[in-house]
Amino acid sequence: MVRAAWMYYVLGNNQNEIASKLNVSRPVVQRLIASAKDEGIVSIGINHPIASCLDYAELIKEKYQLIECSVVPDDSEESLLDSLAFGGFQVVSKYIKGYTGQIIGIGSGKTLKKTVNHINFRSPDSKCVALISAMSSSGQCNYYDDVPLILARNITANYYQLPTPRYASTPDEFSVCNGNRVFESVISIADKADVIFTGIGSLGKTSPIVKDGFITNEQGNELEKLGSVGEILGRFIDSDGNVVKCKINSLVTSYDIRRNPCPRIAISGGEDKRKAILAALKGKWINGLVTDEHTARWLLTK
Repeated sequence: MVRAAWMYYVLGNNQNEIASKLNVSRPVVQRLIASAKDEGIVSIGINHPIASCLDYAELIKEKYQLIECSVVPDDSEESLLDSLAFGGFQVVSKYIKGYTGQIIGIGSGKTLKKTVNHINFRSPDSKCVALISAMSSSGQCNYYDDVPLILARNITANYYQLPTPRYASTPDEFSVCNGNRVFESVISIADKADVIFTGIGSLGKTSPIVKDGFITNEQGNELEKLGSVGEILGRFIDSDGNVVKCKINSLVTSYDIRRNPCPRIAISGGEDKRKAILAALKGKWINGLVTDEHTARWLLTK
C-alpha cells in the first residue's frame, strides 16, 4: 500500500504503470491508493515510509555511527533521482524549516539541485555558503553548480560563493587563491555552518566531474590507477576515505568538511556511486546520509 502511494504521489506513476510494476490489477492499485488516504499515510507527501527502508536506515545509522540516515524506495533507475531528491528535501526541511539565523553549507550537483528546487519555505536571516567553486580554470561555470544560489533564493537567505576556480592551475595560483581576503572570509563562514549538505561523485568517463570538464578523461584514468573511487566536493578519495596523493588534490580550493563537526549530510545513491559513498562513510567525511534502498542493502553487507 505504501509503495503504491509513493509511486503515485511522489514518482508520478499512473495507475496502469503501478499495476504493471507491482504485478497487480488496476482496481487493486485504486484500492491501495484509497486505503493509503483513509489510513492517514498520505498528506502532502508520504509520511509512512516503507518499513524495510526504516529498518535499513536504523541499521546504517548504527553500523556507521551516523546522526542522520534516510533510505528512500528505489523503484527504478529512471525514478531514482526523483526519490533521492524528495527524500533529501524531507531531511533538508528537518534541519532548516522553522529555524532562523542558520548557516547552511552546501555543495553542488544534479541531485542537490533537484532537492533544493522542492523547497518552498523561508529561513529568515540565514546564510547559504558554497562549499565548492562552480568555476573551471577557464571561467566557465557548470549548470548544476548554482545549487547554493537556488537554495539562498528559495529560503531568502544571504549567499556566499567561493571566489576561485575549483582547481588552481599551479601551486603559486593555489596560494594566491587561499590567501585572498574574500576566500578566507567565506571559509570562515563555512567553519561556522550549522548544517552541511553535499553530494558524492563517482569516477569514470560518464561521471559529472569528467563530463562537465573539471578534469579530463586522462586525469580520471590516472586517478583510478592511484586508487580513487570517487570524489566529495572535488577531493578524490580512495576506498578507505583517504585523500589520494596526487597533483589535482593539492590544487583543489573547495572546503574540507571534516573541519566542521556539524551535521554533514550526503544525498547520494545509485550503483555507480556506492564505492564512493562507502569511502565517504569510512573516512568520516559525512555523519548523515540520504540514499536508496538498494544502496542501503549493499552498504549493510560491507
